[in-house]
Amino acid sequence: MRRTAIIVTLLALVGAYWACSSDAPVPTPPGGGGGGTPPGNSPVQVRVFTSNPNPKAGDCTLLQAVVTISGANAPDGTGVAFSTDFGFFSQNGLPLISVVTQNGVAVTALCSNSSGLANVRATVTAAGNSGTGTISISFQPNAAAGPFVTSCSPSFGPNTGGTSLTISGGRFPIGATTTNTRVTFTAGGITREAAVTAVTTSAVTVTTPAFPEVPSGPVNMTITFNSTGGAPIVLTVPNCFAFGATSGGAPAVTAVLPSSGSNEGNTRVTIIGSGFVSPLQVFFGTVEASVLSVSYNQVVALSPPAFGAGAPNLNQTVQVRIHEVTTGLDSANSSGSTFRFTPPVQIFSFEGNNVQPITGPFTPLTIHGQGFQAPVKVSLAGFVATVMSVSATEIEVLPGGAIASGCSDVSGGMTVTNIDTGDSATGQSFTYLVKAFAPVITSVSPGSGTGGTVTITGSNFVGIQSVTIGGKAASFTVNGSGSITASVSGFTPAVCTGGSIVLITMGDVTVTNSVGCSVTASGAFQLPCVLPTPTPKPTP
Repeated sequence: MRRTAIIVTLLALVGAYWACSSDAPVPTPPGGGGGGTPPGNSPVQVRVFTSNPNPKAGDCTLLQAVVTISGANAPDGTGVAFSTDFGFFSQNGLPLISVVTQNGVAVTALCSNSSGLANVRATVTAAGNSGTGTISISFQPNAAAGPFVTSCSPSFGPNTGGTSLTISGGRFPIGATTTNTRVTFTAGGITREAAVTAVTTSAVTVTTPAFPEVPSGPVNMTITFNSTGGAPIVLTVPNCFAFGATSGGAPAVTAVLPSSGSNEGNTRVTIIGSGFVSPLQVFFGTVEASVLSVSYNQVVALSPPAFGAGAPNLNQTVQVRIHEVTTGLDSANSSGSTFRFTPPVQIFSFEGNNVQPITGPFTPLTIHGQGFQAPVKVSLAGFVATVMSVSATEIEVLPGGAIASGCSDVSGGMTVTNIDTGDSATGQSFTYLVKAFAPVITSVSPGSGTGGTVTITGSNFVGIQSVTIGGKAASFTVNGSGSITASVSGFTPAVCTGGSIVLITMGDVTVTNSVGCSVTASGAFQLPCVLPTPTPKPTP
């Protein structure tokens, strides 16, 4: 089969989290308004979007860079360099990755195992010109459900400021007040603070600052609760509010997140753009979708099924179109407004060895199925594997990174998840062998002494992490899979009784490998007692 080359060399992480706490997956430029290079500065324009600006720690969020050159989609294969100052990218486990465009869009996913604020930058250089887009992602602590934002009212206002804006949501901290809550606006590369006038557990009301430098466009907001305390809570709120007016012309679509979903429909899709005025209709191709919410810069809808009336969309890439009912204006000519219907993710079979030693070396495994879309996450027996290549019908992965509990083998299914949509499937079983590769001790030589070194002979001495002799940690050198040299020290010999030297059992010799599997040779090392010092006879 032909394979789409998305070659990666390190661990692809983590599970995807798509329960967005804000219907606002849009550009969030820290210090960069609108998520990209200011218009007119370069023919290369980059805007960055996310499926969830506030994911939980331990999860991933989709990132999409939309690239235009002189107003047209960048040619396929244009390189986009993503970087982040927090977290890592799912395809390679690094804070840097290069992804190429298709239809003017480059896709990756940002992940983090801990909470914190990530500033992501996407840079493109083409035809001697460069463009940059930025976005902020705030990973939330996952110990408990945190605050979230659902809407802004109004969703637009004049750039002269002074608009009373209510940011609605839930689970805002009970102790939040106007004095310890900060809200900042970023637009046109400038950040200004808004005046907070009221705070409740479900809403923050502010007066918008003036941005005369930015006549129109989306605003990135950052809400910081407990800003004067030791544990501030930060939410990023992109594209919830914009500078603009309803008379600004036809609606325009900039991005669709996610840009694909299964033929079954009901994929939650956020359409990013400008000039959206309710009431409106959303069409996927010629099929109307169900609209969930509308604001000036975004519309949330559910994709229609690709069967019945939607049969023409089956396995097709279609245009997503906004039609305003009152004005009759339409977004038909917008770029970046496509959505691809795909088969649901299924795993049919695999090639390669699905039983491998937990300590390695590992050999690649090819998973066959349907509906695979990069970027993907693959887990084997519950542990994330390194993704080496992805096509619509096969994925090549390298096992690794499993953790054993004791000396039991680790078994479970092969799971593939499309990070773009969250769609996943679990197939055949995979086993990491543990017990068969546990260390074995056959002898300890010498078996007694007052110190020095001993040689432990056996097998499976691979990835050895510790050696103890008589309960005391020993320094050691692994000579090969069947031999270990260890130092004997730290013992205080007992005093012999009865006037003769005897061997006193000092304890066990234990060898433990990197997966926590141990073997013990009971009483394998002995220490001679020390004869008591003769009592001097008194001088006559």
